[in-house]
Amino acid sequence: MTDAAPPGPWGPRSAAAAMAAAEQAQLQRSAATSVPRVAPAAATTPVAFTGLAGELLGLLVKGYLLQVVTLGIYRFWFITDVRRYYWSHSFVGREGIAYTGRGIELLKGFLIALAILVPIQAASFFVLLGLPQAEFVVSAVVFVLYLLLGQFAVYAGRRYRLTRTSFRGLRLRMTGSAWSYAFKAFGLWLLVILSLGLAFPWAAAIMERLKMRQTWYGDAQGDFVGTAGDLMKRGILIWLLAFGLPALMIGSVLLSIPPRVWSDLFAAVGDGTVSRQSATGLAIAALTGAGIISVVIPILLFPAFSAVVYRWRMNGTRIGGAALASSFTIGSSYRVYILGCIALLGILLLVAVAGAILFGGLAAAIFARGNLDFESPATGITGIAVLALAYILVIGTLWIAKQLVIDLRLQRARLASLSVLNLSALDGVTANNVDASAMGDSLGDAVDFGFGA
Repeated sequence: MTDAAPPGPWGPRSAAAAMAAAEQAQLQRSAATSVPRVAPAAATTPVAFTGLAGELLGLLVKGYLLQVVTLGIYRFWFITDVRRYYWSHSFVGREGIAYTGRGIELLKGFLIALAILVPIQAASFFVLLGLPQAEFVVSAVVFVLYLLLGQFAVYAGRRYRLTRTSFRGLRLRMTGSAWSYAFKAFGLWLLVILSLGLAFPWAAAIMERLKMRQTWYGDAQGDFVGTAGDLMKRGILIWLLAFGLPALMIGSVLLSIPPRVWSDLFAAVGDGTVSRQSATGLAIAALTGAGIISVVIPILLFPAFSAVVYRWRMNGTRIGGAALASSFTIGSSYRVYILGCIALLGILLLVAVAGAILFGGLAAAIFARGNLDFESPATGITGIAVLALAYILVIGTLWIAKQLVIDLRLQRARLASLSVLNLSALDGVTANNVDASAMGDSLGDAVDFGFGA
């Protein structure tokens, strides 16, 4: 668990408090000036990712095993090592990107996050002890608090990662209030949920602008020029298939069931005779099938959705006079996920066969010795230990395999589709560094619902 990190070429890190006044003045000066648009004939610089599965495999195996041995404490150094690997293998033209974060920073951030989360959990526990009938209300309040904290963590975690990312010897940074963003994003996500996702393009455009206009590379300010209409145009078919088609299926099933069957169904549920009612059983089977398909369809469409959103985000990103452009396609996304899932199924099959041979042989050897006392504590402890070891090995194997056959390949495909327009506009950028706590990054791990990442 070493945290040795070479000092960056930017010199000593500045405290956020020491830079706040200067940053505020700079924001006010630049508020009236929009980020320059990129000229159509701007030079294009390709982006590439050079990481290989064989190189990452050793890092993942080592990190996973050390997490098990240290009961999860090594996780913070493991996350840092993986980020450093991904950053160091990402290039803009021939120029590399560096990650300078340290594991101890994430550990300290985690301890601060615990100081926030533990009182919430303790309060909900003691309230439920006295008012067990208020379980639904307490659970809803805790969920809302976690959703709000999750949005805070999105902003604060991004700010930490940016301050630990350097390009051409200059660090990125992020200003603004994480709490201000959290409340705005919380309201936007409620709107998205209530509209069954239809409001997502508008919410996403607002959140991206909020984040990018507070993002800086040295003294060059970021911006986001993507529009909700463009995202809606690209994603409306996905939305219709993900929400409209399941709604149509469920509605058709509901309308096809005669009123008499509904009456029988409610009566059968009340007296517990559902299994003896063929018509009601058929209705339940139809509703269950429609419900399952309604869940499966959005899952199958996720690669398309993620590809459309990624390309939209990248094409709308500006910083200084430079811009990102992406040609990432839905086909490229499905290619990664389909081949990755096939590989995962093959690996799962191999793990199952190897596990059956290994534990079958072990069981045969134990029974061959005879006189096995199934009621002895030693036998019980040994059995639990073997099952725990098998679980750790299987879960670890599948997790590592997913990192290699899906996540790594997806990163390579996405960066291969990227290019930077007018990179020379950043040649004159000067350093303007601000430090940031890792608390938001660690808090995000604890309350991550997958919203606004």
